[in-house]
Amino acid sequence: MKSIAIIDDDYTLCEILAKRVNDSSSFKCLGTFFGPTSFLEANIEVDFILLDITMGEMNGIDAIPIILKKHPNTQIVMNSIMDETEVILKALQLGAVGYIDKQSTDTDIINGIYTISKGGAFMTPAIARKIVTFFSNKTILFEHLTNREKEVAQSILDGLSYKLIADKLNISIDTVRMHIKKIYKKLNVNSKSEMFNLIK
Repeated sequence: MKSIAIIDDDYTLCEILAKRVNDSSSFKCLGTFFGPTSFLEANIEVDFILLDITMGEMNGIDAIPIILKKHPNTQIVMNSIMDETEVILKALQLGAVGYIDKQSTDTDIINGIYTISKGGAFMTPAIARKIVTFFSNKTILFEHLTNREKEVAQSILDGLSYKLIADKLNISIDTVRMHIKKIYKKLNVNSKSEMFNLIK
């Protein structure tokens, strides 16, 4: 039987989710925590974590690398009402293996964790559609960029700093700035956030 921890600052929801997990035949909830810090301090090992994003103690996105550093074998499934494409992608890039929209039925949570336990990944349909749309729109948006500009643009969307982009592509920071200026001009935007909004 696989073990699960729930990290969410909504007490009522934690109780509902814990009951749902414990009513299943394959999973057991070992604890509910109202923030990532309290989970880390508990020093328990679990197979899966259901992790909210908006919490007073610590943002769930920021908590992903911290949790995985201490518990590298634990698989994190986001369970959040936040459905912005940028947030979803950031969670997945940081190591989450699933993303569940809180507005979905609690049945999705069990189905999702079961799928992940069998070596898959899981997103509720509305979340998956956002990701598909993102990559489809990005392909169209980037078609007029050079290959190097596409690499720089993707690095920007990945949240890399100018220095990290320069190191990654083995070019100078001034060259990165030059490429970004050309990218923004071709896309008719003035910032990373405006570029991201084109892809949403």
